[in-house]
Amino acid sequence: MKSIRSKIRRVLNIAVIGVAVLITIVGAAMNYTSSLSQLRQNMTIMAGITADRIEQELQLYISTAETFGVRSDIADPEVSVEEKERLMGQWAEEHGMIRSNLIDSQGISLFDGNSYADREYFQQCMQGNIYVSTPVISKVTNELTVIVAAPLWENGDITKSPIGVVYFVPDENFLNNVMDTIKPSENSEAYIIDKTGYTIADVKREDVTIENVEQEAETDASKKELAAIHTKMRNGQTGAEDCNINGVDEIVAYAPLNSTDGWSLAIAAPTSDFVSSTYTTLIVSAVLLVICVILTAIFSTVIANKIANPITMCASRLELLSKGDLTTPVPKIDAKDETGVLAQATEDIVTTMKNLIYDEDRVLDEMAKGNFDVHCQRELYKGDFEQMHKSIQNINHHLSDTLSEINTAAEQVSSGAEQVAAGAQALSQSTTEQASSVEELAAVINEISQEIHRNAEHAEKANQAAQDAGHMLGESEDKMNELVQAMQEIRNSSHEIGRIIKTIEDIAFQTNILALNAAVEAARAGAAGKGFAVVAGEVRNLAAKSAEASKSTSSLIEHSISAVENGTQILDDAAQSIRSTGDRTKNAVELIEHISEASAAQADAVTQVNLGIEQISNVVQTNSATAEQSAAASEELSGQAEMLKRLVGTFRLKDTSVDYNPSAADMFDENDSMRSDDTVSV
Repeated sequence: MKSIRSKIRRVLNIAVIGVAVLITIVGAAMNYTSSLSQLRQNMTIMAGITADRIEQELQLYISTAETFGVRSDIADPEVSVEEKERLMGQWAEEHGMIRSNLIDSQGISLFDGNSYADREYFQQCMQGNIYVSTPVISKVTNELTVIVAAPLWENGDITKSPIGVVYFVPDENFLNNVMDTIKPSENSEAYIIDKTGYTIADVKREDVTIENVEQEAETDASKKELAAIHTKMRNGQTGAEDCNINGVDEIVAYAPLNSTDGWSLAIAAPTSDFVSSTYTTLIVSAVLLVICVILTAIFSTVIANKIANPITMCASRLELLSKGDLTTPVPKIDAKDETGVLAQATEDIVTTMKNLIYDEDRVLDEMAKGNFDVHCQRELYKGDFEQMHKSIQNINHHLSDTLSEINTAAEQVSSGAEQVAAGAQALSQSTTEQASSVEELAAVINEISQEIHRNAEHAEKANQAAQDAGHMLGESEDKMNELVQAMQEIRNSSHEIGRIIKTIEDIAFQTNILALNAAVEAARAGAAGKGFAVVAGEVRNLAAKSAEASKSTSSLIEHSISAVENGTQILDDAAQSIRSTGDRTKNAVELIEHISEASAAQADAVTQVNLGIEQISNVVQTNSATAEQSAAASEELSGQAEMLKRLVGTFRLKDTSVDYNPSAADMFDENDSMRSDDTVSV
């Protein structure tokens, strides 16, 4: 048997340690999940900001080429080639370009005489478009080159056809230099891919124009996850995803460069660079958990001992009392709480039981010696023990009174014995007549008994059928209760959906406001914000459509809730009807059970009557013989009465001429002496 001390310790340890472990695990999981979620969000924002930065820098180069293309002096055939070359060189130097070129409408450079007619940027510009080329190895300089080209307009009029192309070449490493500045963590890296999937900017220069992850993934299964991300990048998507790169878990954030022909920026960072604080938290939580376990064990031991020790001592003393030990002292416990009350109650129990048993022993011992003129100490018999005091006093009084009556009866028995002998002869004659009547009565009772038995069997079958019906109705009521509960759950779910629709409406409204603000800001930005204004307009349209859809859905949900409420009310009415039917059926079953029990009782009673009649018949037959023996027995009875009078004379009895009053008797003390008039002479 486990002690209360071990139970208290086990409950406290399980409760405190369980809560501590649960808090530690949940806290660590939430911290880790929150860190990763925040990391994805931050890297997505960083990718977007970096893409905007690169787009702004490219836009500066584009503006430089576009502005130079509308200069009338460059398109003027009267200006010498040398002057045009000087002007372009000066323009390039002022705007951070490393070189420039001027190409006529046939694709021939006016500066170096080479043909550029097959270049894509020449063909695009001759169609009136501004073009930023993908970084490639230049056929002229054999170096990594990005060409920013713009049409050369006749007399600077953009409404006319281009008469040539101007292009400028920024520093070939400007994209790679931007990649070097993107360091969200110690081991992170950034790179750009073009529309074909080739790397065109990277912190690792050797991968530029060489690496194509999607092509490498066809033969290297370890790069399939990264290849899937590159596919999304080429499709112009934005986001952040978990990816395993060369056995390292990383988060890759990506965003498109909208002012290019399909470029996309990616930032990859190992997850381990950001979750070190989470690991530290786990270690600290584990240490605190161990400390909590130790403190809990100590605390539970102290509390268990404080509670269990007094209870154990009191239980041991009560166990000794149950074995009849009335002398062992009760343990002393100095406490003001329930344990002190328990110790005091234990002492009171032991003391009370000892005094009661000693007093009962004294009274019963005197009665065993023949002294019935003795009284209990009433102050010891408190509460329910008062009935014990009354019982002992009643025994004393009734025995004393009975012995007195026996003395009187003995005298009467002696005279009555003579009358018994005379009546015995008359009894013998009458019993013969009774025997004939009893036989006829027995035959009638036997027929009645058979009919009652058949009625009892029919009542038992009816009772069984009613019970079966009651069980089936109870099962129907249980199923109806389950259906009511299911309808309640449907109604609760409908309310939850309504609240979710309200949240969607709020989100649509806030999105509409944000899109409106974005449109205002785009309007303030002028030409540079036109594209953003279009996006803001589309976002507003989507927000409006979302609001309309949520309103329609909300209306449908309200109709559904109304239908569910109506169905629930109908179902409640049906359930109430079944419950009422069940209550009436239960009452009917109880009535049938009572009828069945009554029928069975009648059958048993008639059986007993039948047996009694048979016994009466036997008794009547024996009474005749017994009557003859009564005369002889009466003589012997007279002699026994004389002997009984002598035995009663040995007891000291109370005066039976005084009416017994328990309250008055309780006033006697055990030390009262017996007066001579309290005895009865026999």
